[in-house]
Amino acid sequence: MASLIHSIIRYQPFKALWVLAVALLTILRLPFWFFYLLPSFLRQHPSWTLRQSFMIRLFKVFCQHTSLVRAHPHWSITPNSEKQRWERIPPSQKDIYRGVLDDREIKPVEVGGTWYPTAHSPADTKRKGVILHFHGGAFVVGDGRKSDLDHGAGLLTAHTDCWVLGLQYRIASNPGCRFPAALQDAVTAYQCLLDRGIPASSIVVSGDSAGANLAIALLRYITEHPGLLPKPKAALLWCAWVNPAACMSPYPCSGNRNYKTDFVEDAFVEWGVRAYAPAPLDATGPYISPMNHPFQCAGVPLWLQFGELEILADDIVKFAEGMRRVEGNEVDVHEDKGAPHDIFLLGATLGFGQATREMAEAMGKWLKGKL
Repeated sequence: MASLIHSIIRYQPFKALWVLAVALLTILRLPFWFFYLLPSFLRQHPSWTLRQSFMIRLFKVFCQHTSLVRAHPHWSITPNSEKQRWERIPPSQKDIYRGVLDDREIKPVEVGGTWYPTAHSPADTKRKGVILHFHGGAFVVGDGRKSDLDHGAGLLTAHTDCWVLGLQYRIASNPGCRFPAALQDAVTAYQCLLDRGIPASSIVVSGDSAGANLAIALLRYITEHPGLLPKPKAALLWCAWVNPAACMSPYPCSGNRNYKTDFVEDAFVEWGVRAYAPAPLDATGPYISPMNHPFQCAGVPLWLQFGELEILADDIVKFAEGMRRVEGNEVDVHEDKGAPHDIFLLGATLGFGQATREMAEAMGKWLKGKL
């Protein structure tokens, strides 16, 4: 019965009615949550403020019902509020889509990206490099545009001397956009920067959550095809989703020791991995679940950030340890005490502004020594 209801509410007008009902029910529950969370000993973590506890509870509901109705952004490569900061990026005519990218069904397409804080200009000598950032969202939501990435991109531009290009890669909630579509788009954007005359020594790849997974896949692709694409200067990996395959098992989030202190829900991550890597694709493979597949990326220092209280914490630590054991790799880990998943994207909204600023400052100091 539950599966039938879940199938029905993914289509209009039932989707709209479900969203309206959930919104009304949530509004009715807000006063109860507020008063329940007033005593600090009843909060998800004793160090959290009332606002932090309240917002995590609210985002859990949002995450759960987004996955139930399969809500995702409409794919478009035309600018909205981004205006002149939007750039359309056609697929490269060069022979750069090899190996896992040479798919019989999924082909490279034109994509788009948003520049931060302004459109890239070689005449502007104040900024020394470009950060190519891949947004999070379990490969099924998000678009890297102003409404999605403004906070995270603002952190990057405020604490580095770089432009940021937020790529709107294909998300798997749209038809025909499973793996390797997103990785094809990442390679397309990376080659575009090179074609603009930006040297690889001035490019930093970055990603949060699923976007960090994509950044890792791009690094693996570059290293596995020597001479095809030059290596970037460094990589910033924020709360990397390094083991999506585990989310196919029962209760991947609710069975986690940090479930209470995070907003990510079972249905959301399962939707993500099953859309991104549907059968017969092997979700345990190195390009999709890199945790158990360390590789050499000598010459590209990695900065891994995670929240102490997020559900991905243990997986990220395991991935970092594995990468450190590979000769030549340089891996630095930054743990944010008391933080949930992806404060890079949601820190200000969730009430973790101070932790977000400290995290960004640490990243800025680290990257300054690399560029």
